[in-house]
Amino acid sequence: MNFQDWYTDAMDIYRAVPVQDGSLTRQQRQKIAEGVRCRVYHMGAPGLHMEQTAARVTQGDYVQCGNEVDIRAGDELRIRRSGLPGAVEARYFAGDPEHFYEPFGAVLPGLAHQEVRIFQEERVR
Repeated sequence: MNFQDWYTDAMDIYRAVPVQDGSLTRQQRQKIAEGVRCRVYHMGAPGLHMEQTAARVTQGDYVQCGNEVDIRAGDELRIRRSGLPGAVEARYFAGDPEHFYEPFGAVLPGLAHQEVRIFQEERVR
C-alpha cells in the first residue's frame, strides 16, 4: 500500500506573508504552492447552524499529503475534489500538521505522510 496512490484531490496553499508598503509592513496572502496532490477525508457529518439572519456550516475534516509539503497552521487551503480543472473547490484553513514517518524496517514502504486538521466555516447561500 502506498498513500501516494490515494491522493485523488489537488490543493493550492496560500500563506500570509509580510509585504513592505513604504515604511509600513502589512500582511498579504500569497500562493506558495499549487496543484499539490492530497486527499480529504471526513470525520463525521457537519452541523448546520441556523441563525436569525443566515445559516452557516462549520466543518472539521482532515487532509492527507506527503511530508515534503510545507503546510503551517493558519494557511488557507483551496482544495479541488478529484483534482480536475473545473472540479468543485472548497476553501479551508489548516491546523497544526502531524507527520507520520516510515517505521524503521518497514515491511510496507510508502506509508510516510502528514495529516492536517482543516476547518471550513461558510455562510450558506
